[in-house]
Amino acid sequence: MSIVNNIELGIDPNGWRINCCSFQQDAILTFGRYQYVSLYVPSYKDDPSSSRMTTIGRRKLPDGQWKFLTFRDYYQIKNDGHNIISMGISGDGIIHMAWDMHGDGIHYRQSRERLALSETEEDWCISSFGKVLDSLQGHGKEYVFHEITYPRFLTLPCGDILLEFRVGRSGLGDEYLYRFSSTTHTWYEVVTPLIQGVGNNAYIHGLDYGTDKKLHMSWTYRDFIEDRVGVNDRETSQAGPNGPENNHDLHYVYSPDEGCTWYNGKHEKLNLPINVSSPTLAIKIPKHSGIMNQEGQCVDGNGGFHVLGRENGYYFHYYLNPINGQWLRRKINNYIGKLFGARGKIVCHNSNPNAIHALIPLDGEKFVILRSQVQDEKNLIYSGSNIDWKILQTFEGLDGEPLYDRYRKDNIISILQRVGIH
Repeated sequence: MSIVNNIELGIDPNGWRINCCSFQQDAILTFGRYQYVSLYVPSYKDDPSSSRMTTIGRRKLPDGQWKFLTFRDYYQIKNDGHNIISMGISGDGIIHMAWDMHGDGIHYRQSRERLALSETEEDWCISSFGKVLDSLQGHGKEYVFHEITYPRFLTLPCGDILLEFRVGRSGLGDEYLYRFSSTTHTWYEVVTPLIQGVGNNAYIHGLDYGTDKKLHMSWTYRDFIEDRVGVNDRETSQAGPNGPENNHDLHYVYSPDEGCTWYNGKHEKLNLPINVSSPTLAIKIPKHSGIMNQEGQCVDGNGGFHVLGRENGYYFHYYLNPINGQWLRRKINNYIGKLFGARGKIVCHNSNPNAIHALIPLDGEKFVILRSQVQDEKNLIYSGSNIDWKILQTFEGLDGEPLYDRYRKDNIISILQRVGIH
């Protein structure tokens, strides 16, 4: 593995990290012959502590110049790292953006039809995008929300796009799933709620569609601690008592019909909505084990499912064998995974279903890229060794949570990271 290019995209705002956060799905992606990135930038270049604006850039692959558009009709002012930008592109060429939500109403924008299908440079302009919307437009109806956090987009092979998000609070919320039709250009409900919080909420590691034509999802539960006696229910903060110390267990489900029906790892059909009593437990991990929510997951070319997580101060790789339905758990080279440390990602290789990569942030603004394989040279599933990860690259001075382009298919892993301030 070698570094092909290293490109500076813009100035990162001061305050809590609001770019390069693990729960952005997605901030960098490829559609057709172009790659897209969405970022917050300071409203004033000479004042990184000012309010923030959303910007979106695109370039023609493999090495075109980035061309950015900055929206000046909305200023992000909350110093809260939950209020990220997520982006998706549907098959009709509409670019979708959702941002600045931590228990808030939806902030949503979409481009005109076919913008992402156009290679005409004049089309790449602010006027090709619509105004900020506070609802999703359905067929003859409008979907309005009040307490949204963590929007995630996923483009399906047919060109439709899924949007998944939490409604409610940390430790006390539900997961909703909506779908945008690339034919009718409208939104509709898939399952609402998909996962119902019962004195807890599910923190989703991701939403992925595999070559096995299944939708895969995993999560950890966080139990609720009452923290708002005498406090306005609408108030949000960067951190509070409903933190990762209350996370527990790894759960897993898949859907063979793009989100309508769901099954557990034993191929048992689940009643909806899913809740903590549903038979979805994959690996038992007690509370106070140092689990970080929303780390990373991926599906390999054989239908194997991978999760990056941490336990008791170390990074772990969890793997679901698609043949025998067994889960494998192995430590990753004794790397330290602190409870509140930056989160990483796990990446499945496009051309080699046996290869996986781990993108691991470490203390001291260090960042490593590791490679392993699902099977050994005898074609046997690993039994749990923690020494089977090879260091490919080590970087200094990076303090973000790495994001990668899950839609790029040319054997290049595009990684979005943030330069540290020290």
